[in-house]
Amino acid sequence: MGGQAEGNRAVSLAAGKLLLLGAWLLLLGVASGFGPPTFGDGDPFVQPMGSAELASLGAMPPVPGTVRAVAAVVMDGASGHTLVSRNADARLAPASLTKMMTALVALDRASLSEPIVATERSRSEPSVIGLDPGDTLSLESMLYGLLLMSGNDAAQAIAESIGGGSIERFVGWMNERAATMGLKNTRFANPSGLDQAGHYSSARDMAEIARAVMAEPRLAQIVGTRRHVIEGPPLYVFTNSNPLLGSYPGLDGVKTGFTDDAGRCFAASVTRDGGRLITVVLNSPNIAGEAFTLLEAGFAISRPVPLSVARVGYAGLREAVQPQLAGPVANLAGWELPFLRAFTRRMGDNSFETTVSLAGRPLGRWR
Repeated sequence: MGGQAEGNRAVSLAAGKLLLLGAWLLLLGVASGFGPPTFGDGDPFVQPMGSAELASLGAMPPVPGTVRAVAAVVMDGASGHTLVSRNADARLAPASLTKMMTALVALDRASLSEPIVATERSRSEPSVIGLDPGDTLSLESMLYGLLLMSGNDAAQAIAESIGGGSIERFVGWMNERAATMGLKNTRFANPSGLDQAGHYSSARDMAEIARAVMAEPRLAQIVGTRRHVIEGPPLYVFTNSNPLLGSYPGLDGVKTGFTDDAGRCFAASVTRDGGRLITVVLNSPNIAGEAFTLLEAGFAISRPVPLSVARVGYAGLREAVQPQLAGPVANLAGWELPFLRAFTRRMGDNSFETTVSLAGRPLGRWR
């Protein structure tokens, strides 16, 4: 699984894979010296590290094998660190996940009470809330239709009304907002997400947009609503298309989507134990099942990961420092690891000091 180093030099263990041994896993660093360090089994190694911190150091677990989405990501909602990913930066059709950005820009440019007037241009199949030309709803009501029912007519009406009669102007604002957010793999050509040349995003970018939606209290409230009724007339009844809302503990958003080019897409947010995870799947055969699997994987690795020194092994004058995960943890087989460095040196009093670092960050030192 690991390696041993000869001579008095530091050796890096390149990004590789952890192999599961029962419920325990070994992280292998290597070092050598002229005699054994003075620490042994069970000595403290480092303070616990959560998945977000590991991710910030470059560690990355694999996507569960049952997930067949073309692109997928799990993101820590607080830090924005990517915890799990597959093709996270691939430019793909995002379908109606686009409407999350439509909602963000609408809030940037107008108040919730602003009247939105539907026109003939608002008609946009196939997903509609049933607007006729001249129908007027507040922006807040339109956002319910946009985000719960995924109304393309609502998207068109919002963009045209707030854009001063120009949907193209509104789409330009969407792209400006994407650039401001640092989204390098996103470009919008329309406010609804219908397939169109030059309209694309990535799983990672969509996760960032979902984070922004959940950071807006009013939008977070809307996407967490299962059913919304506008008495009218006319009467509107909006039912949330989110397949996990109400069935997955802590799930509080965000958006579904489907087009022929994009396939089925889903952005989901879950709040649990004071933290939030965001997952996105693009072109998935089973958005509910795969989002569930990814969220479970995300929460499994989001617990702190305590480490301890395992032992010092011998082979003639060679020795190996073997840090290990201290206690039962989730199955992290297949993690890509950053560089782990262990260095042992002889001190002036003839004792030995060993220093271990992960991706340049000192983790512990013993004599």
